[in-house]
Amino acid sequence: MARTDSLIVAVLPIAVFATLAGGSMRAVDIDGMQAAIQAYRNGQYDLAEGLAQDLTENETDPVPRAWLILAEVRRHRGQYDRAAEAYRQYLASCDSARLRRSVRRRLQECEAPPPTTNNPSTPSERLTPSELAELAEVRDRIYTESSEHFIVRAPNPKVARLVTELAEDSLRRICGVILGGQAWPHTVEIYVWADREQFLKHAEDAPEYAGGSFTLRYTPDGIVRRIDLTQMDSDGTFDAAMLDRKLPHELAHLVIHEFFGESHCPLFLDEGLAMLAEAEVDHKRILLAGSALAAGDGGSLDRLFRSDRADLDDPEVFYAKSFSFVSFLHERMTQEQFRRFLEHVKAGSTIEDAIQRALRIPPDESFLPQLAAAWEDHAIAEAQYLRALDVGEGILE
Repeated sequence: MARTDSLIVAVLPIAVFATLAGGSMRAVDIDGMQAAIQAYRNGQYDLAEGLAQDLTENETDPVPRAWLILAEVRRHRGQYDRAAEAYRQYLASCDSARLRRSVRRRLQECEAPPPTTNNPSTPSERLTPSELAELAEVRDRIYTESSEHFIVRAPNPKVARLVTELAEDSLRRICGVILGGQAWPHTVEIYVWADREQFLKHAEDAPEYAGGSFTLRYTPDGIVRRIDLTQMDSDGTFDAAMLDRKLPHELAHLVIHEFFGESHCPLFLDEGLAMLAEAEVDHKRILLAGSALAAGDGGSLDRLFRSDRADLDDPEVFYAKSFSFVSFLHERMTQEQFRRFLEHVKAGSTIEDAIQRALRIPPDESFLPQLAAAWEDHAIAEAQYLRALDVGEGILE
């Protein structure tokens, strides 16, 4: 089935939106895919390849997703040229940015000899063991570093310097997502506390479970913009998640809340955007969201839009679904469309109405059900692949 470019969504009928998740699969194709995946997981590579080949060669309705099974089987067998061709066939129909990044890495491995050094994708992965050890040192004084937008204080000079650099990198990424690339001319104070005890003692209104917190407070003397983090984790080692997730997550919350001001930002959108800003994708969220939706216990999309902290039955599922839906929407909109969407929500539009306005399509009562179906199909398929291919040095790595 041919894919529809996301830029066309704004001018096509609303039914086209459902194709953005890859389109619906016939029951026989779903059974075939499940059989091929199970055969692959069981090490029955001949059977898996045969089943997947049949799905790709279906004359009336080929299944592009089956190319990924073929690619993995061929890669496992050392048939790198044939695996690379299968990866290319899959990429031609894949609309998930996360899966495309993972598949491209697999394709590069097939096209060239294994690299002598890896190409780390997150800040913590770029650090050597000796650098991590240095970052774990807690000194008896506070060091301060500053940049265009940040003043960072930490009990380690290298931590202060590194957090300052990464905060600027995170802010650029966040402004691209939330502000449509517009500048954010403000200053934030960041406090990195030695451990959780110090964090809870000094961080303002931080809940017991929090790994970081942000403060946006209006006072007679001006606006307080502040982020509190921890240097060490519970095991007494440097908290690498602080760099990859907590710092960009809390910074995103700060930018989001200032952007919305006195307007209401739905909880799922607030948390989804903050998770989207993180430097590292948490595959557990993808798996959890897909599993919950496949089991039919994920709740309606409208309920997700209206969720509040007080009525969360399962916070982990809520966070996973929030990330899944917001990233689904962000991947399928242009930067300008996504900025318009946020502006409409800020102005008081419902999520459903804000999306239609951002895409400049007329109101349609069938929009929300079709949007929900497209997202659910996408989330389930994405989780299905990640779960099936998490074997050895699988696609999750």
